[in-house]
Amino acid sequence: MGTTGINEAHEKTGTGATWQSDGLRDSDVLSTASLTNFLENSIYNGVVPITLTDYSKDSGGTDRNNPISGNACVRKNTGGATNSIFVDVGVACLDGVFYSVGNASAFNIDTSARYNARFNAGGMVLPTGVNQECWVLVIVDPELTSSLNNIGLVCGTVVDTSTGLFPQMPSSHLIKQSCILGAVRVAYGSPLVVSNCEDKRQFIRGGPIPLTGLYNSAGNATDPLNDYSLTPALTAGNLPVDKLGLVYARNPAGFNTDSDYPHGTGQTHLFFQGDKAVGAGSGGAYQLTPVHRQAKETLSYTGAGALTLTYTPLATETVNTVHLITATWFAASGATMCPLKEGPHYAVSGKTLTFTNLAATVSAPLGPLGSGDIRVSYTHAGY
Repeated sequence: MGTTGINEAHEKTGTGATWQSDGLRDSDVLSTASLTNFLENSIYNGVVPITLTDYSKDSGGTDRNNPISGNACVRKNTGGATNSIFVDVGVACLDGVFYSVGNASAFNIDTSARYNARFNAGGMVLPTGVNQECWVLVIVDPELTSSLNNIGLVCGTVVDTSTGLFPQMPSSHLIKQSCILGAVRVAYGSPLVVSNCEDKRQFIRGGPIPLTGLYNSAGNATDPLNDYSLTPALTAGNLPVDKLGLVYARNPAGFNTDSDYPHGTGQTHLFFQGDKAVGAGSGGAYQLTPVHRQAKETLSYTGAGALTLTYTPLATETVNTVHLITATWFAASGATMCPLKEGPHYAVSGKTLTFTNLAATVSAPLGPLGSGDIRVSYTHAGY
């Protein structure tokens, strides 16, 4: 594998699968399903290649360019009934909404519940006699949730191939934004026969996304311009490092060797890689999320107990028991004040600050701290 590419959206040769044989050669044509996916992909509709960007699998049967496996792949059930197919587990995007599709179980091509009436005005119409064939498109259909796993089928016109006709792809799916996963050629049989199962997936780029630096005709950095009479003369990116920036996503764990407890560890966050000092923690890469925000709140203190903040204070990235927070006690009159320390005076747990009896823990010369206001300033990530 690795010689065909996963984002062609048409039949492929050299895959080793007996159900893919047409390929895109000089004598072949693109189908309407391919053209539909090209258009849909231009507005960012398509399959998310979650398991197809593993660079350690660039050869062999599980490589990242494999057109007969991976996220939302449509394939024949070679070990089961002739009328059944698989749609492997994946995630697809339609108009900015992400849907889980497929599962580990095969299903029959003549499952009537999958032929949504809005795409199949005549219902499920499949071959019923000798020499009859048709194409069936496998699409993402958000109306078919639950046990149908957002997978719908659209049937094309049934033809008698003995008369020299070739079945045509259906077009009724074009009434809505579509994401076509595969095209299945169905022939008459008892049960029906899935004779071909062609990959039509178009993938949304998983990353990284390159952003070239913008420069004007004098070679100085500039912002995008609408007035082209100024001749911005933007330069092309000079790979691999000079005048190039990359936006990418990763788990913050292990990014900066000086941070024992990076914010967002165990999650996926956004990063920017500049064109200098390439490498984790060397100054050329910067973590962008979670976005740090500042908050200031006044809490009414009447004695030992718990008080609640609006947001969760972040811990420092070097000591996860110390938070990015300051608290100051003010007398009701505002005439006196006292800074408080995390630990002896209060504890932080999520959004909750639990205060000790300040009258007992703060000594002279200020004297016991009674009722008053506590002004809290802290850093949070918006939640």
